[in-house]
Amino acid sequence: MSTLAHPLLKSARLTLRAPVASDLDRLAKLANDADIARVLERLPHPYSREDGETWLAGIGRDPAKFELAIDDGSGFVGALSLRGLDETPVIGYWLGRPFWGHGYMSEAAGTALAWIFGAGNAQAVEARVMTENTASRNVLEKLGFRDIGGTECTSLACGISRPARCYRLDRTTFEYRNRGHAPVQA
Repeated sequence: MSTLAHPLLKSARLTLRAPVASDLDRLAKLANDADIARVLERLPHPYSREDGETWLAGIGRDPAKFELAIDDGSGFVGALSLRGLDETPVIGYWLGRPFWGHGYMSEAAGTALAWIFGAGNAQAVEARVMTENTASRNVLEKLGFRDIGGTECTSLACGISRPARCYRLDRTTFEYRNRGHAPVQA
């Protein structure tokens, strides 16, 4: 699957696209939220425009990894990553606080999953979520992921390891739950 081109995906309300330099100001503002950073592994806090520039500069260097901007039509509202595309893909995501509670993350992650399962030969997708991140765990469960056990995650922002849960969604479960709900690839 690592030979896939960077996707441009559309759902009913969102576009998942490659992040661009014009996203930097909004990215830095939204990502500079301690409550978001403390429940993610790879997001530093405080988060600066320079952190965003570093993130953008690294995009495309690993062919088995895609970073996607989530855009609601007003611009960047969050990010979704797909890592390990040449193995068992791992999905990760975050959404800026002003955009919580609108179902955006379930929609964005569902669109990305439909692309992963539709564009390649992945038999499963995995995720790892800190136990205290109830909203993220709810998104995964809503999409059909099942909890496969405990682990730990180290928060870059906090510098400490926290209890986490591993989740897995297999292709058969996804296809059964999502018959007829494919994303539009632009």
